[in-house]
Amino acid sequence: MKAQQRLGRLQDLADALVAVDGKMASITITVSHGKESSLMKVKHAIETASRNARQGEPWNRQKKLHKVIGVLSAPEVTYSKANGWHFHIHHAFLTEESGNPEALGHWFVQRYLRYLGKAGFTADIRSQEVSLIRNPRNYIRYLRKGVGRITNDVWNPQKAPRQGKHLFPFDILQRASGCEEMKKLWREYATVMPGTKSCVITRSIAVRLNIRQDDDCAEIDHGRTAGYLPASIWAALVNRKKTNVVLSLLEDQGAEAWQQVNLVAHAFGAAKVASTDELKGDQRQEHIPINRFEHRPSAAKIAGLALHLKWHLFGKERNGEAIRVALDRERGHAVANGLAFFPPKIRDVLEIYGSDGVGSAASLSA
Repeated sequence: MKAQQRLGRLQDLADALVAVDGKMASITITVSHGKESSLMKVKHAIETASRNARQGEPWNRQKKLHKVIGVLSAPEVTYSKANGWHFHIHHAFLTEESGNPEALGHWFVQRYLRYLGKAGFTADIRSQEVSLIRNPRNYIRYLRKGVGRITNDVWNPQKAPRQGKHLFPFDILQRASGCEEMKKLWREYATVMPGTKSCVITRSIAVRLNIRQDDDCAEIDHGRTAGYLPASIWAALVNRKKTNVVLSLLEDQGAEAWQQVNLVAHAFGAAKVASTDELKGDQRQEHIPINRFEHRPSAAKIAGLALHLKWHLFGKERNGEAIRVALDRERGHAVANGLAFFPPKIRDVLEIYGSDGVGSAASLSA
């Protein structure tokens, strides 16, 4: 998967920076906004001001002064009913050992705010964050979260729909069924965000750190169309909350696999789904139809595979690593066969794993 490959390259970057005693600073920038602010305007204002602040002779002098290796940018967007779209960018400034990325970050924020003002926007300097990163490896794991959305969903399962103040894009998508407000928000997000790059390792960074650059960071045609779905099929996918499954499959396999993705979309869109009126309480979740387009390994299967794998791993974290590898293997099987992957509850896996695979008959046959 391209996303998984990008995650690996980002971790290589962190290792290489540490190896040369390089430094890193975290800079988060945003802009004042309200519920009436459109995502397009907010996004354009921040990206333009940030780009302008990192151009020209003043920036070149700062780069030379602080021995800048490069800049990583990770855009992120959430939504709240009180304040609307909250688009912001997490920057990571990378410098050589003799540089001062924190001082550079403060200089950059001041210049960024000036460019925002020239464009007619305002921002509270207290909402812009600058901090020196003590452990680049740990920070890269945080920064790359936008790239690893699917993995994050697996490792942070929600027992119930998120009820906090901020909704992430796929929270909006999940609520779009039967809610015109959420449908409108999702359409806005789907119109504005495609083509937004995150955590790109440029050629200059790769050369300075002697690592591999991103093979998808140059000459990307963001206007490429993978294919088309009939409105009736898309409406059925929205109503049945399957759009995220289809989009994730397309993200993982790329436009080249459209024929396969199209078949899965039509299967989900046309299949007869049991009426929720026929199911009560928790039975609704337990009786979701399983068909040939889904891969749902049981908790016992994941735990058993993890127990087998852990003896080939080393270190204090080998138990957690074994479960992660087991999940990755099952996910890889699903992706390779064009199946939607539905992992078991991590709590159930841990319960069986903690008992060395010895559980009740009901647990083992689940």
